[in-house]
Amino acid sequence: MNEIKVAENKTLKLTNVVARRIAPEELGNMMVALTQLQNFIKSHNAQPIGPLVQAIKIGPAPEHAPELYLMQQATQLITQTEPGYEVDAVLRVKNCLYAHYTGPMAYSQLASSKLQILAFEKDLKLSGDTYTIFVNQDDDDAVIDVFMETK
Repeated sequence: MNEIKVAENKTLKLTNVVARRIAPEELGNMMVALTQLQNFIKSHNAQPIGPLVQAIKIGPAPEHAPELYLMQQATQLITQTEPGYEVDAVLRVKNCLYAHYTGPMAYSQLASSKLQILAFEKDLKLSGDTYTIFVNQDDDDAVIDVFMETK
């Protein structure tokens, strides 16, 4: 069954998060970047756990281009980082609009659209930071959670 459930004032909480910034020239090779992220985690005696998280962060100034990050939780905190990687013991993003999408992967962007409409209707200001959690990525039956931070 296709559906998008929404909620307000939700908190995204991730632990032992490893993030890798994706440069614009890498967008065509996302699977390579994902493999590099998971290999980075494994090379530090940890294992990737949980679903993949994609974060889009908007800089403080409007002229800055959005930055794309791939994030993965690890079984333990990685204390040594390398250029291009960031580590958070706990990533907590409060006051988010939340959507739980179930349906074909091709239509998953509708979850973000529905949250933007909700923000518009309720006169909520979005920070521009969006976190998409790929719970299940089957083409016909994807399950995706979207968190959009509000100001």
